[in-house]
Amino acid sequence: MKNEPFKSNDIEEIVKKAKRKSIIRNIVISTISLLILGAIFIIINGQVVNKAHHKAVETNRLLFKISEPNIQIGGGKFDYGILSGTYTYNKYKLIEDRVVPWGQDTRTFNAMGHNNKSSALEVYDETRVGKTEEEYRSYNTTNGQRTMLFYHPSFEYKAVHYDLDLIQNAPNDAVMEVAISFDQPFSVSEIQEFFKLKNKITWYRVDQYNQNAKEALKGFHESGDSSSHLYGFNATGLKAEGDATETVAQNEEDFIAILEELKSTGNYDFLIDQLLESTKQNMKEGLVLGVVVTGTKEELLKLKEEKHIRAISLGAVVSEY
Repeated sequence: MKNEPFKSNDIEEIVKKAKRKSIIRNIVISTISLLILGAIFIIINGQVVNKAHHKAVETNRLLFKISEPNIQIGGGKFDYGILSGTYTYNKYKLIEDRVVPWGQDTRTFNAMGHNNKSSALEVYDETRVGKTEEEYRSYNTTNGQRTMLFYHPSFEYKAVHYDLDLIQNAPNDAVMEVAISFDQPFSVSEIQEFFKLKNKITWYRVDQYNQNAKEALKGFHESGDSSSHLYGFNATGLKAEGDATETVAQNEEDFIAILEELKSTGNYDFLIDQLLESTKQNMKEGLVLGVVVTGTKEELLKLKEEKHIRAISLGAVVSEY
């Protein structure tokens, strides 16, 4: 039997089949490679963002140690994207042993675990109500509670709150927080010596302005500064002792230690550098400009006996029972 010679059509068909097989093989290989690379990227991205999330949350926890008196932060939700993510958490205040919801905050962060710069300058859930400077009050829009105001001893104001009358008119079963602004700066040790309600202090407000800023800001101010926009430190903190923790009093050195710890994270440098500078400048003449105290109506009315008080601003009020 004779072999028939190849025809040109047969050759073209063989070439086409070979090309189709090659294309299909390349598509399959490319698809499998993309799926593998995609899976690897998803796994790596998840690990990177998860690690970054924990770092960002820890940094935010440190930030709350020096801001917003009586505020605690609780659980929320976490969403991640490509080498970045967002997390939302709940805020609440502890007034004595009463919990007051205080809204939510959302933070964005990158793969380095750094919170977005604006995270330290959030638009707080506040509104101001009043027709005149004397009537101006700031309120939390989440719950309608008053937001405390502080007054700097170096500045002049059109109106300064002295809320003993509001405390007097509060219900007998009320527990309240109050912002006290002093007439001059003090150290924690000095405050502990002269302040009769020292055992009711929950937070110390620090002088966050350096000398140049204080000179530039001198003059009349419309009203006090919301406590949500100021910095300070808690009167007490937890200290680890072996497997146990104990509550200890805090002072200026603890505030500086938190700033240094925040500095080491690389987060909020624009804010922390400024606070470290102003803290070092103001330590000599006194770092603390005011305090927050909490208590019952009967306890807080004793503020009229205290000296060095320039202003008293009532904050959140809750039932004792």
